[in-house]
Amino acid sequence: MSDWSALRINVARLSQRQNLAELKRRSTNDTSIPIDATVTAKGMEITTSRIPDGSKIVVVGSADTTLSGIEVRAKVTSTWEGECRRCLDPVIESVELDLNAPFLPAHKASEDADAYAIDGDVVDVGEVVREELMLALPLTPLCREDCDGADPERFPTTAPVDEDEAEEDDEPAMDPRWAALSGLTFDEDLEEPDTL
Repeated sequence: MSDWSALRINVARLSQRQNLAELKRRSTNDTSIPIDATVTAKGMEITTSRIPDGSKIVVVGSADTTLSGIEVRAKVTSTWEGECRRCLDPVIESVELDLNAPFLPAHKASEDADAYAIDGDVVDVGEVVREELMLALPLTPLCREDCDGADPERFPTTAPVDEDEAEEDDEPAMDPRWAALSGLTFDEDLEEPDTL
């Protein structure tokens, strides 16, 4: 495994001014730089899920010349973990992303919200990888779609519906915890005594 500097790609060869005719004459190998790196996750966490420190992040793709700058296409794979929002059991799942990130010279990148800046002759693919992986972490992890929770008898995830009762009762049944309050009366509920 290597550190994140492996994802700082020197694109000086690709950044040289080339007109469209030159690009067409050159082979794909001349206008592309391969990316194949495995880096270590660190500090990639949100409140409900994380990519554990020390986990492998594999990035495979290429940096290619475009008419306006550099385009990075890559597949990113790693593993995230968290706790199921219903049963609180640990959840560990793989994540796989397809990145397609345009890099433009700094003065042009500031005008395009979707583009990243070329820093001199370097594109920082690691910046894109971090950002996209953090966005891919789930806010509400779930171990499986039909998870019933830790104690489905006491804390059901869905309320049972008895269709016969629903038709008979116009009013929903009162929560037994509030039943004692139904016996309370207030002054305005009392009849005023008759006066002569």
